[in-house]
Amino acid sequence: MPTIKLDGENYIYERISADGRLTSYQVKIRRKGFPQHNTSFDDLDEARRFVRQVLGDQDRGHKVDRLAGHRNTVGDVIDGAVKSLEAGKRRVKGAQSELYRLRAFRRNNLVLCSTALSDVTEDHFEDWIVERLEEVKPNTVKRDLRLLKPIFEAATWQYDLRRSPLERVRAPSAIDERIRRISEDEEALLFAELVMAENPIVPLAAEFALETGCRRSEQLRIEWKDYDRRGGTVWLADAKNGRGRHILLSERAVQILEALPGRAAGGKIFKISGNALKKAFEYARARAARRARSMGREDLMSVGTLRWHDFRHEAISRCFDAGWTSEQVMDFSGHVDIKSLLRYRHPKVDQSVARLRAMKANGQRTLPMPGVIEASVVGNDPKS
Repeated sequence: MPTIKLDGENYIYERISADGRLTSYQVKIRRKGFPQHNTSFDDLDEARRFVRQVLGDQDRGHKVDRLAGHRNTVGDVIDGAVKSLEAGKRRVKGAQSELYRLRAFRRNNLVLCSTALSDVTEDHFEDWIVERLEEVKPNTVKRDLRLLKPIFEAATWQYDLRRSPLERVRAPSAIDERIRRISEDEEALLFAELVMAENPIVPLAAEFALETGCRRSEQLRIEWKDYDRRGGTVWLADAKNGRGRHILLSERAVQILEALPGRAAGGKIFKISGNALKKAFEYARARAARRARSMGREDLMSVGTLRWHDFRHEAISRCFDAGWTSEQVMDFSGHVDIKSLLRYRHPKVDQSVARLRAMKANGQRTLPMPGVIEASVVGNDPKS
């Protein structure tokens, strides 16, 4: 399509169609030592503003590519984040998990990923959230947004965007707090299957988690050199909150560690991969559920829904059951704020009811039942 230089303009051209119609205004800026800018606008004033912006950058010696947002797509940003993780330029905990989620986003959102950064808006990601919620729970979407937002904030500066397309996108609200206690019968049934695992470390690791409230990821990182038998602790240098902390060991937890193999060789205390431990646990809970069905114990079928993290919930709840203060439980669990801690406190309802009734029975006055008034009271009423 032919172009004609616009009168009075050094960098703006008119694009003319074959039938002589003006279709757009093309900007061509080429100065040695600076990025080339070649783009089209429907509005002449917008084209002039763009020229002033680019020339202002170049007059100040700034080699800014104002068209980077036009040439690069959402997919390019995701690819850049993947390459940074693969090359080790971004060192984060859970790097493999981030890689998996970023690749899945790239693979499952072809249209969104092909959209130019200059064109993508909050609406594109709002639509993505709506579609995503049809497949996963709100908290999964919230985790995805926590991963994507800093990536696109960095892209805002790299590609000279006005703002991140995720800046005003709000995560879906959801209350996904898990309230789960492990009953004595469930625990016995589950561990009866865990001890049948091929790897003898599996039941010991599960019991250690229940004794210490340790997260699985932390449990698999602790090393023999940080084990202090006399002090009753294991030092964890890189806990989830970024601070080091001592894992407090009960007498049973010490016995478990003393029974583990490989202490002389050093290194990791639990010499098993996270995936192997996860699979062994899933097989055991499935077998436990089948066994409950065969026993006719429908009340124990819920053992098949247990998660490894429920060991941590149960361990912390047992500390509260024993009458520990919140500060003491925080020392045990490693939490640094009370709000996070209380998500793990699940008191047993029967114990709460018993405490309530004991308090009421302890010499406190109780009101009569509605509609039940003693005759003596009526007789003493001066109005009767």
